[in-house]
Amino acid sequence: MTSPLFLAPDDQRGNIIQVDRALESMRDAGFDLTAAIGEPLDNSIQAEATLMRVLPVYGARKKSIEKFIISDNGVGIDPAIMHNVLSIGYSARYNERDGLGRFGMGLKLAGLSLGERIDIYSKRANSPTIHHSYVDLEEVREGKQQYISTDEVQSWPEEAAKQMVGRDNRPLASGTVVIFSKIDRLSTGGTYGTSLEEKIADLRKFIARAFRTYIDTGRTIELEGKEVTLHDPLFLRDNPRIISKYKSQKLDPRGTIIEDEDIEIDGHKVHVTVALVPVEFRPWAGAGGAVDHRGDDIRDFQINAENAGKISILRNGREIFYDSIPRLLEATRNDKAIRYVAIEVTFPAELDEYFQVRNVKRGAEPVTKLRNQLKDWLRRPVRVARKQIHEHWTDVDTRKRLESGPHDASMATAARANPSLPHGLAGRAVTAEQEEQIVLDAAEDMGLDPEVDVAKVDALREQIRTKPITLFDASWPGKEFIVVQHLNGKALVKFNLRHTFFKEVYVPLKKLADQGTDGMTPEDMLDLARRAEAAIDLLFMGYARAESMSQNPEEDYSQLRTHWGMFTEAMLKEELKDQ
Repeated sequence: MTSPLFLAPDDQRGNIIQVDRALESMRDAGFDLTAAIGEPLDNSIQAEATLMRVLPVYGARKKSIEKFIISDNGVGIDPAIMHNVLSIGYSARYNERDGLGRFGMGLKLAGLSLGERIDIYSKRANSPTIHHSYVDLEEVREGKQQYISTDEVQSWPEEAAKQMVGRDNRPLASGTVVIFSKIDRLSTGGTYGTSLEEKIADLRKFIARAFRTYIDTGRTIELEGKEVTLHDPLFLRDNPRIISKYKSQKLDPRGTIIEDEDIEIDGHKVHVTVALVPVEFRPWAGAGGAVDHRGDDIRDFQINAENAGKISILRNGREIFYDSIPRLLEATRNDKAIRYVAIEVTFPAELDEYFQVRNVKRGAEPVTKLRNQLKDWLRRPVRVARKQIHEHWTDVDTRKRLESGPHDASMATAARANPSLPHGLAGRAVTAEQEEQIVLDAAEDMGLDPEVDVAKVDALREQIRTKPITLFDASWPGKEFIVVQHLNGKALVKFNLRHTFFKEVYVPLKKLADQGTDGMTPEDMLDLARRAEAAIDLLFMGYARAESMSQNPEEDYSQLRTHWGMFTEAMLKEELKDQ
């Protein structure tokens, strides 16, 4: 029979935890700087703080960070429990699901992941006393600290005192200061190391995005004395930087919700939103999220390849995950449009198990069943979003091509071949008023305003008047391939760039001709050549099918085929005669 523990000899007993070694091991719990600073900010929000400040204290020549001071104006910590606050596993709200914490591990592991000491100072509104507790890993190793106690201090630490005043410079009635010190894991240097400046910049981005819900509802978070403005990947919330940047242009760039819906799980709702970033920030294909519709720099708004395909997952309003989830989206991160599609998933803490939430608030991956459900739901809105982006780019490209004369060379060839060809009979009865209306209609298709773009409309009018054939690109829904208008022996041909022939074959070929082969592999070029070959075959086959819709195609179209071949051969010979 085994003896009870309290009767076992000393040499047969072992501590359940080797405290010093356990704490040392916990330093590698998976916190980086952003996750570590997020923990005390979570506690501040839980403590009803409306003002939070984060201050790094640098070493010599800013080569290292020696301390982080995180302060707030929350309700403060009850002195009766303060000695427990730094105890691993202790939480006044242990396993509660209505806040941002849950396990009583975050603050302690966060601080120890950066350095070897954590100090907490706190004051309640109804008391003049400031209470202090600390844990020091060095002292634990040396046997100098075995317990955590609370003592009273006369004032805030000198380096934190300036942070414990309001924006009116009056002392805060209550609040808490957390100091991570003896930091040994933040320094500049190394061939592949990230500079401290970059780490602080990443921290600012993290706070702006992860705590956007709370910043949007009146909380203020400062980093190095400068207020952090929120960043909403969906661009649906008010962003002071965007408002200020575009106020003079009388613009309010906003995201567009493609679809949002609740998915119910065990009586709780997971809310999913798919949105497009503002149209001003995705002005044309190739902008890359770096410039807006005027070409101004918008890299600060974080629409780039690094953020493409990432999902923002929020737990109780606080982002705990921002990354791609394998096999969740049909589109790959190489899709140029996917960076402009924003996806947000919000869920209550009651569903932690479904999102495999860890004590480090840096991960949330849906369990397989939920991931499949999300994947099925996301398929349609993401496809719609990508389609809208590409259609917008096509429309923009159409206008640009019209303005820059994408068909000038072909129209010049037709003009050179024209003197030897018979003039057309169609449209000879068109009046001057009808001809002007055709010009105005064409201008509208090009996105021109006759009252504003007077010079461009005049140039279009002159082109239609002098060229035997005028080509221009347009884009409209429907199955129409081209539209041909005849006026006084001349023709106006409008290409529908939404048609698959133009979208998938003609436009890529034109782009290749205009921009060269940069960025294309031999396989890409071969694929395009084969598509073009098939498209030409199918173009004639489509024409044949169209003729078959007539009961008397030979009677109706025989002369048309002859003329088509004659004019095409004449213009091609003109085009190729010097080659």
